[in-house]
Amino acid sequence: MSLPAKKKQTQTETPVPRMPRCHIIVAAYYFPPLGLAGTSRPLQLANYFAERGHVVTVLTVRSIDYPVYDESQLKKLHSKVSVVRSGSADPARIAKFVAVLPKVRQLKNAARSVVSAALFPDSKVGFVPSAGRTLRQVLREDMPNILITTSPPVSIHQLGLEVLKEMELKWVADFRDVWSSAPETDQSADFQRKAKKYRKDIAKQANIVTATSPKTADLLRESGAKSALTVFNGYAEDDFTEKPPKRVSSLGLYGTLNHLIGVEKLFDWFSKWRSGHDSNLKLRHIGYADLPKLDQLLTNFDLRDCFSSTGYLPHDQSLLEIRRHQANLIALTDEIDLSYVVPSKLFELLRAEPPLIAILPRGNAARGLLEDLKLPAVHVVDTYEQFSAAVAESLSTRPDPRAKPVEAISQFEWPRQFELLEAQLLKLL
Repeated sequence: MSLPAKKKQTQTETPVPRMPRCHIIVAAYYFPPLGLAGTSRPLQLANYFAERGHVVTVLTVRSIDYPVYDESQLKKLHSKVSVVRSGSADPARIAKFVAVLPKVRQLKNAARSVVSAALFPDSKVGFVPSAGRTLRQVLREDMPNILITTSPPVSIHQLGLEVLKEMELKWVADFRDVWSSAPETDQSADFQRKAKKYRKDIAKQANIVTATSPKTADLLRESGAKSALTVFNGYAEDDFTEKPPKRVSSLGLYGTLNHLIGVEKLFDWFSKWRSGHDSNLKLRHIGYADLPKLDQLLTNFDLRDCFSSTGYLPHDQSLLEIRRHQANLIALTDEIDLSYVVPSKLFELLRAEPPLIAILPRGNAARGLLEDLKLPAVHVVDTYEQFSAAVAESLSTRPDPRAKPVEAISQFEWPRQFELLEAQLLKLL
């Protein structure tokens, strides 16, 4: 797996060549004040290009029915970024206007599930017609227009396919996932056939294709992309200027807790560890919980008295919390194919002071990245014995909060990742 080239250590950093002033349109369905991990990348993309002196417009959806809002993230938006919100005919937007009494909500959610399953490429495709009309209104004639469609949802790239037919602009198709959170291989044969053609259409017609995982970039290259570039997710150094709070006797699990996280293996190992150690160490989740069987699992593994979840916290607060732990955990299930996935929270966990214990399937892109980095405070584990040894080592570690991140970590700062994209865009103009 190839990593971004390391910058030469010099007294003064070589400045990134500037593109001619452009109009950058970031088309993103998920954008603050919506919360969860998917909103950070488009926010940081918009801020980066605004900071570089470009005119930036974010094209996103109006208010939708959504589990988590984080108004604090909007405060981080660059003052010169314009946000244009468009209507949509997708189920999440329509559901915003449905009454939310409990029984009505149950019926509404059931209806949404049926409708969503029938839509291709995904349930958010109803955003594209309205977004297309809005895009036509915001285009500039006095400077080059560059459209960046960033998924999920993968239907956002349909906007690029449609406007290229009639508009003079450059198009970057940015993939956080191959499809949603995993490849489309768990769908029907007909769905997979259509998905393959859709992915090829995007890969061949976009001027640049970017992906947050090297394996996704490889797939898009195989699909015919002219330029498939790995631009990892990242972290903002400004988020780590505050002194970390006092540590707590906990292992931390950061991010949305759902079926993609291998919690059964983690709970099994942690339960075994507790039974063999006289310790008050607990398991602490920071983030949104979307795992209906969580209570039953905690009961099955006898962890009810030593597991807690904060629920979703504003981004700045969640970063302070993950810096309190004895160690942090990152885990993915091995029951479905997640080989392409690099969790977006990985880079904040690498930047945070506590050691990181990674329970990731062999062949997974995030695991490959960690194995390439070879960081001393990162433990990639496959067995209970390795997990136990990693916990023991983490409990004896006292990170220095004043220490600066090493180059292997600082290369994942957001601006340094987006410099890679800007260098490719410069070649097009």
